[in-house]
Amino acid sequence: MDTPPPLVKRLRDHVRLAAASAFSAVAVLYAVLCLKSAADMADAVCSVGYTAGCPRGLGWLVLWTLVAGSAAGGLWWSVVKGRGHRSAVGRVMAVVVALVALGPAWLGFSWLRGPHMDLFSYQAPGSAVVGKPLGSWAGPPATGFVVRAGADGVTGYDGEGRRGWSLRVPAGGAVCAMSADSPSGTGLLTFATVLDGCGGRLVAVDVTSGKQLWTTNIPHLVGRPSAGGSLAVVATADAVLAHDLATGAERWRSPLPAGAVAMEVAAGPDRVLLLARTDQGVELFALGARTGAVAWRFPMPVGYESPRIVSASPAAAVGAGRLLVFDEAGRPQPDGEAPYVPTTGAAEWLVAGDVLYASVPEREKREVLAAFSLKDGRHLWTRAFEDEWRIRALAADRTGRIAVITEGAYTHLWHLDPGTGKPRGESTVLRRLRLGESFALHGRTFVNLDDDTRLPPIFDVAPTIGW
Repeated sequence: MDTPPPLVKRLRDHVRLAAASAFSAVAVLYAVLCLKSAADMADAVCSVGYTAGCPRGLGWLVLWTLVAGSAAGGLWWSVVKGRGHRSAVGRVMAVVVALVALGPAWLGFSWLRGPHMDLFSYQAPGSAVVGKPLGSWAGPPATGFVVRAGADGVTGYDGEGRRGWSLRVPAGGAVCAMSADSPSGTGLLTFATVLDGCGGRLVAVDVTSGKQLWTTNIPHLVGRPSAGGSLAVVATADAVLAHDLATGAERWRSPLPAGAVAMEVAAGPDRVLLLARTDQGVELFALGARTGAVAWRFPMPVGYESPRIVSASPAAAVGAGRLLVFDEAGRPQPDGEAPYVPTTGAAEWLVAGDVLYASVPEREKREVLAAFSLKDGRHLWTRAFEDEWRIRALAADRTGRIAVITEGAYTHLWHLDPGTGKPRGESTVLRRLRLGESFALHGRTFVNLDDDTRLPPIFDVAPTIGW
C-alpha cells in the first residue's frame, strides 16, 4: 500500500502543475497571435533591420511567447519528474488556472499592440451621389451630420451614417463648386444654369436639414464661393459680391480693377481677401467686410507653386511657396525669411484658430506636420511621425486636438496637442479601411472624395473588439 505524500509536497506539485498549465496556455495564445499578426502584414516588409512594416508590439509578443514557452517547458519537466500530474484535484486546478491566465495574457497583448480601430458601419458604394466629388461639410457637433457633395447632387448623412437628405440637380445641370467651410451650419453651392454654364446660381443650404435657405442668380461666377463671418462672398468676371449669409440679401459689390481676373476669394469676420491676376502680376486685395472698399493690395511673389489664400482673418497667403502673414496695413510679417509651405501636389492644410497646420516634405523622404502662427508668421513646431512617410488628412476634433491620418506600412490616426504638437496618447492603427486618394475626416467618420464608385461614400470606425 502506497503511503500518500506529505501535504506540503502535494500542494507544491499542484502549484507547479497549475503554473505549467498557465504558462502553456499563455504561450499557445501568444503563438497564435504572432501568426495572426504575421498574416495581417500582407505586403509590408518586416525584418530585424527594418521594423517599419512590423505590426506594433510584434517584437515584444515574440519575446513573451519564447519566455512563456521556456517557463512552461521547465515547469512541465519538473511536474513529470515529480509525478505531480497524477492528482485529479491538481489536473482540475490546472485547467481552471490556465483558463484564468488567458485573461491577463489577452490584456497584455492589447497593451502591447496599442489601440486599433476597424470598420464599424458604411454606406454601400453607389447608394449615394455619384459623379465627381467636390468636398464635404460637417454639421454642428451635437448633430453628427456629415455632407458629401458631388457634381450631380449633395447628400447629408445623420449621426448614424444613414442618408438624412438629398439635394439633386435638374437634368442637364450640375453642382459646380462648394464653400470650404459652413459657418453657423450654412454651406454655399454654385450651380450651373442653362444660360450661364457652370456657376450661374448661388445657393445657401442648411447642413443639417438640407433645406435651401436662399438662392440667387449671379452670372459669370468664378471659382468657389466662400462663407465667413456673416457673409457669403463670390467673385465674378468683373466684381466681388457679398451677400448676407442668413438671408441672401446683397450687402455690397466691389468692382475688379480694369483688366483684372479673379482667381480666389476668402471671407472672414473682419475682411475679404481677393487673389487676382492684374497687369501688375498676381495681387492680393483686402476688402472691408462691411463695405467692400479696398483697404490694401499686395503684389504676390510667383514661383513654381501657385499663390493661394490661407485665411482672411487673420490675413495670410502663400506665394512662391512662402507663408506671408499681413498686418492691418497690408505689410507682410515677419520681415525676415518666410517659412516654406507647399501649395502643389497633395499638400494638406488645416486652419484652426490662428494657426496653420501644413504637411511639409522633409528632404524628399517623408512628410512632417508643421504649425505656423497666423498672427506673426512664426514657425511654432514640427512633428514627425516615426516611420510614416505621408500625411493623408488633417482635422480639428471636438476637444481642440489636431487629428492626423498618416500612411506608412500601416495607416495611423494621431491626436496632437495644438500648442506643442506632442501626441496625446498612442496612435491608433486603422485596419482594413478602403481609403481613396482623397478623403475627409470628421470625428470618426471618413468621407471618400474619389471618383471610384466602388468605394463607400462614407464610413465610420470604432475600437477593434477581438484580435
